Amino acid sequence: MDTVSAKKLYAEFTENLHKRRVLDAIERIKGLITISGKEYFSDQLARHELTYHNILKHSFGSVKDPEREKVYNYLKRNLLELADQLHEGILTEAGVGNIYSLKKQLDRNKSMGRTQAMAFLESLTFNKELSSLLEGTNVSGEEESREREEELVHIFNIIWLSDRYSESEIELLNSVCLSQSLTWYDKSLIVSALSLSLLRYFDINKFQLLFRFVEEKEQNTWQRALVGIFMGLLKYNDRFYLYPSLAEKTLELSQAPDIQKNLEAILIQFTKTRETESVSKKWKEEILPAMMKLRPKIEEKLDLENIFKDEFGEEKNPDWETVFEDAPDLLNKLQEFTEMQMEGMDVFMSAFSQLKNFPFFYKISNWFVPFYAQNQAMQPYIKNASSDIDLTPLVEKLEKTFFMCNSDKYSFCINLGMIPDQQKNMMLNMVNAEMDSVSEIEKSEGLIDEFAKTKSIYTQYFQDLYRFFRLHPWRKEFEDIFRMEPDIFDNEFVKGIITSPDTIRNIAEFYFDKQFYPYALNIFLSLLDKDQKNIELFEKIAFCYEKTGNFENALRYYKKAELINTERLWIIKKIAFCSKFLNQWEQALTYYKMVEKHNPDDMKVQANIGQCLIHLERYEEALEYYFKVEVLAPENHRIRRPLAWCSFVLGKLDTAEDYMNRLLANDPDNRFDLLSLGHILWALGKEEEAIISYRKSLSLFKNTDKFETSFLEDKKHLTKNGILEFDIDLMIEFIRSDQTQP
Repeated sequence: MDTVSAKKLYAEFTENLHKRRVLDAIERIKGLITISGKEYFSDQLARHELTYHNILKHSFGSVKDPEREKVYNYLKRNLLELADQLHEGILTEAGVGNIYSLKKQLDRNKSMGRTQAMAFLESLTFNKELSSLLEGTNVSGEEESREREEELVHIFNIIWLSDRYSESEIELLNSVCLSQSLTWYDKSLIVSALSLSLLRYFDINKFQLLFRFVEEKEQNTWQRALVGIFMGLLKYNDRFYLYPSLAEKTLELSQAPDIQKNLEAILIQFTKTRETESVSKKWKEEILPAMMKLRPKIEEKLDLENIFKDEFGEEKNPDWETVFEDAPDLLNKLQEFTEMQMEGMDVFMSAFSQLKNFPFFYKISNWFVPFYAQNQAMQPYIKNASSDIDLTPLVEKLEKTFFMCNSDKYSFCINLGMIPDQQKNMMLNMVNAEMDSVSEIEKSEGLIDEFAKTKSIYTQYFQDLYRFFRLHPWRKEFEDIFRMEPDIFDNEFVKGIITSPDTIRNIAEFYFDKQFYPYALNIFLSLLDKDQKNIELFEKIAFCYEKTGNFENALRYYKKAELINTERLWIIKKIAFCSKFLNQWEQALTYYKMVEKHNPDDMKVQANIGQCLIHLERYEEALEYYFKVEVLAPENHRIRRPLAWCSFVLGKLDTAEDYMNRLLANDPDNRFDLLSLGHILWALGKEEEAIISYRKSLSLFKNTDKFETSFLEDKKHLTKNGILEFDIDLMIEFIRSDQTQP
């Protein structure tokens, strides 16, 4: 089957449908039906098409149907579900990749295997005695344990890889939620399977089931279910309005105690897993180069922006208070581990990434099993027949601690169980000591607080998810939730839950701190509507605009902040900086002069004033400022470039030659410096030396046209130094002819 075309048609269908181009969307579904070969879907589509034509027909008559919008949304919903079914059917039938192969295998054995697995789940759900026996608290043999493990793996796969559940399965899963017999860790595993299934294939019943688990509030399980809802509604935000039951459930949930605090904690932990490096990378690789292209050519020639290489504008205002303390009630020492881990930089992620190849992790379900001491799969490693060392005390400590995620705890125990006794003893002593100190920290930092425990569950669960999506061998086959780029505060679910201004501000500050400037900006702008006198809001909005490359709006908001406080030095610097990047050199000079009054010996300020003066062609003044910088920082060879240039333009040729030769001694292959040296030597009457310098410059340009353009930009300065225009044109031709001679 043509899966590439199917994916393309499906993407075009969703785009058209959400843009209300329903006729185009219907045509894409027709294409999916053709690829699938299942023409019986055509009748269903024909009914939907007829409904749409009737909506169109009655939309512009004398009588308006009050139910029109409801019918229209219902139609869109039906079309989406039909397209989902066709798209998934085509991909499953093609069976490309491990996941679809496993799904096909499950579908093939659907009648027997599925019934048997769900019957086993039912027995665990309702039979407390059997559940207790098979969970290992009253173990009668390894066979029962193996059977239990195999059946739970099968159940996990069925829940995960089912597009839709039957009525009886929905009823059973609701019963699982209410069951007093089933353990919390089995329920948590089922919740993870439900969440993965939802992310793989949309079904409103999956949302309903997850909401049910949240409502039941069983510790360790409801937190995972809330994360599942959050992730699902991030992915399917564009469908939210089509399913009124989602809005109803969100409204109900918004009334639950501490729900805003919980969703804030989830949102923050999710954001920590996102790659903030990509934001910085975008700035460096996309925004900044695009801006630099708009700068005057002399900027590239003299490299004025990099005289002090570590500076690109002033950074965050040191006067800003830390409005948002990142989880202050969590363990301060362990928080460092958490932050590093969630941002992909910690020792745990790198250390344990190599320990996910054990057979235990061959089963996808085991990436999501909460860590508990009685897990039968761990027993061979805890009490190894070939070892005298019993790891049970350590495992029991690990179960209670929050500083390592579940997945890593399993990796750690398996690895420890496999090493020789001598090494094991040494590691055990070391780890036990660490665990004791961790336990003390947890107690002293108040992790016994219930909400702190809940936040630690979110943290561990996101870490488990992060490892699965980043380390699993099949990771390229599923959509990585941590690579989604949603504007979280444009999400209907989040907006429906988080309404407290303080919580909203906390999240904005968190985004701001983590450099998610576009998202922080949207929230700050919404807060500004209610607080027009808050100077910090204006400053941070301006800073966000600046960091996304929108210097016009940045300047506008910095000036609004200036109206509130005209003496705030940081604002003055920012206005100067933005004016400079908008090529408003007079304004930039005015503001840098204001900064100079506060910091008369600041070399960066002196260099910026010199830069403005060069652009305003006030070379004599510029020279004075650059001389001052040279005195203050004689080791900075970059300052010689504008000194040489200003000296050349002012006819101080011997000085210009001296500076340029010293500059080239540090960087002999700078094409612009060699071009400038050529100009200086020619003006000094040293034609042969000038030609040598020009030729070397041309060879480094590697493009004759660019060399000529740069050369001619300096024409007025050459003529001012006594070179005839006629000779300038001939010199360019002479240099070029040398390159083109056979």
